[in-house]
Amino acid sequence: MTTTAQTPATPGHRMRTVRFESFGDPSVLGVADVAVPEPESGQLTVDVQYAGVNFAEVMFRRGQFPVDLPHFPGLEAVGTVRAVGGDVTGFEVGDRVAALTLGGGGNAEVVAVGAEHVVRLDGDLAGLDGAVAAGALCNVTTALGVLTSAGRLAKGETVVVLAAAGGVGTAAAQLARSLGAATVIGVTSSPAKAAYARAYGYDSVVSYDELEREVAERTGGAGADLVLDSVGGAFRSSVTGLLAAFGRHVIFGNAAAEDVTFEGNHPWYTNSSLAGYNLGGVAGRAPALLRAHLEQALTEVAKGAVRVDVTVLPLQDVTRAHELLETRASTGKYVLDVRN
Repeated sequence: MTTTAQTPATPGHRMRTVRFESFGDPSVLGVADVAVPEPESGQLTVDVQYAGVNFAEVMFRRGQFPVDLPHFPGLEAVGTVRAVGGDVTGFEVGDRVAALTLGGGGNAEVVAVGAEHVVRLDGDLAGLDGAVAAGALCNVTTALGVLTSAGRLAKGETVVVLAAAGGVGTAAAQLARSLGAATVIGVTSSPAKAAYARAYGYDSVVSYDELEREVAERTGGAGADLVLDSVGGAFRSSVTGLLAAFGRHVIFGNAAAEDVTFEGNHPWYTNSSLAGYNLGGVAGRAPALLRAHLEQALTEVAKGAVRVDVTVLPLQDVTRAHELLETRASTGKYVLDVRN
């Protein structure tokens, strides 16, 4: 597709933003023309250059989470500070920044965001590519939080990552290795995805049908210490059988849009733990921890410890990005070039 650069949004003018007015398949997405936002107290506005697309936004669009309509998707953005609201210090107009836009609206030419979720791309982060930074914000931060705060990974443990070829999966494999995991096993839904995922630090990558045997062979029958589950569906109820004594099953998504039920006695009977991780929930209840994870995640990417594979699409191709994510045909991370 041939694209042309757009004139940046200017004060008092209009801007382009992704929007949906009803829940449904990717066809409900559109690019709308709306007023440029102004920062409220505690906020910045950012002229966006790159914006990430996440599976969470697919779930919002499908109505799996209660969001108001119309909804303006986008959880991460990279660009320059446009305006600084009251009670904000440490930022100036023109600063290059990366922002978690957890209230939505990141898939737009301008976004308003709480200053606590914005990191300046200077110092050790100055050389970080904008598209890579946008692709890392949610995925690498989530992978770090899932492994540490929720999963409590210890050195020498065995980790299983479902959806191993996705943005969080590839980041989790690399981080698990750097955090001291002895064995990292990936699981994918196709041979092509398995071939892709193997480049990201896994000891092995197998299909869901092969996983039980692989875990048994790799652990001498003891089981995995940690399983990272963003997939859901019927497979979720069988994860406990893969775990070692006192193993942890961490849920941080539901790509299958199909959940299962666990009885309250389940952890007791199985000597296992069931934990969860939700980026927005951490932002609301432990903002300082989220900030620390965000900064650490970007630092790991900047120094090359975590590689992020991004595919850049123009803003108007957001529907295509959602289609690829929803059909599980995607690998790595999709990022929108908001300037095109």
